[in-house]
Amino acid sequence: MKRLHTTAFGWMVCAAFVSAQEPRTEITKWQDGKRAAVSITFDDSTINQFRIALPMLNERGLPATFFVITGEIPGSEYRPMFVGRPIMEIIRESAKIPTSKDNALERSSMLRYLGEIQQVDIVLKNFRPNSAAGSIAKGQFDEFDKVLAMLRASGDTYGVSAKPIAPVRSQENGRPPAIHPGGLTWQEFRQAAKQGHEIGNHLVSHAHTPGLDEANILYEAMKADEDIRAQMGTEHAFSIESAYGIHDARVEKILVPRFPLTRNWVTDEFMDGIFRGDNRDPKTMKREYVQWQRGPITKTSVEEMTGWVDKSLATGTWLVLVIHGVEGIGWEPIPAAHLRAYFDYMKANESHLWVATFRDAAKYARERMASAVTTKQVRDSVEVNVTHSLDPKTYSLPLTARTTVPAQWASARVRQGRETTTVPVQRDASSAYVLYRIAPNGGVARLEAAK
Repeated sequence: MKRLHTTAFGWMVCAAFVSAQEPRTEITKWQDGKRAAVSITFDDSTINQFRIALPMLNERGLPATFFVITGEIPGSEYRPMFVGRPIMEIIRESAKIPTSKDNALERSSMLRYLGEIQQVDIVLKNFRPNSAAGSIAKGQFDEFDKVLAMLRASGDTYGVSAKPIAPVRSQENGRPPAIHPGGLTWQEFRQAAKQGHEIGNHLVSHAHTPGLDEANILYEAMKADEDIRAQMGTEHAFSIESAYGIHDARVEKILVPRFPLTRNWVTDEFMDGIFRGDNRDPKTMKREYVQWQRGPITKTSVEEMTGWVDKSLATGTWLVLVIHGVEGIGWEPIPAAHLRAYFDYMKANESHLWVATFRDAAKYARERMASAVTTKQVRDSVEVNVTHSLDPKTYSLPLTARTTVPAQWASARVRQGRETTTVPVQRDASSAYVLYRIAPNGGVARLEAAK
């Protein structure tokens, strides 16, 4: 019998002739052969995400990803702070050197940490660069200089030389405070992880990173990463969402090389990205995978939200939901009744819909696209081997294989290493086949007729 080599995309026959009975294997687009995937993600670690939404998810067996702000969690080592030259040095220097594109980001980063001062806060509300500092309007530079002059004239009334002043996140973009009284702890996050959920990085203090210089962007992202690693383990040091859903090119260059997965930018060559506010239809995209982000808010109807699931199922899309507030707490809170109905709809469609954490859906797609598959028949069994070149310490999520088997088989026993499972034989118009999970780089999986 000749050997057949396959890839995750289809079939590549290396022999000159293969009989019609030769077994074939492909890796299904989504886990367990599901039509589409959805990742439920929450931003800002607001209290009702864990008091209301989390129990709903657990009742239905639905995993989610929670992007948490680390700086206010008891036990975190790193707190919000300004990284750079002494603040008073920058303030005094401004008497001789006006604000320009060369120093605006350092001054923006510094002023953000003086947000308790009303005049500073007013300026920061209007300072929202869309890309690099060079695109900031001259009028904004003038506003910076007015505030810096006020600080110089104060004679250090505000004590900025004596102690760091924590930023007031509640004033950024008019959003309410991200963490509310009631106290979320690392222990609660570890418990959520045991229940199958992912804890992701949402920075130390929810900073608006396009308004920070590189040193302060790195502090926000990398110190949050250090606390997550220390408190949650490396499994959760995978996904990051730079606050405010920005798509800034300068920030992208700084953060993307340092994290396996970002929710701000789609970097995989095989994947198209449609972000919130982008109304393109997923079915018009050309790449193998489409990440389709939708952000339900308070006024979003259940019908609109379930429509996203329907379109995802119809197109094979990866639907990524971006949720903030829940039941009156947080930005644009979604009523608990709407969430309950939405989660029920996902559960009702679970035979075709894979609900996965943001991390696991990305890992599956990457492993599949990097996989090579070989299939051969050995006497009365079929041997399948799946390998990929990704880092096995990070990418070891089981994939789902679809292998054709002899028509007379009623069920199959699948053995790989020490794992043995029995799966039913399914049939379509052209073949009998089995679906089963296989560990990439885990050695040969042997399929035999179950007795």
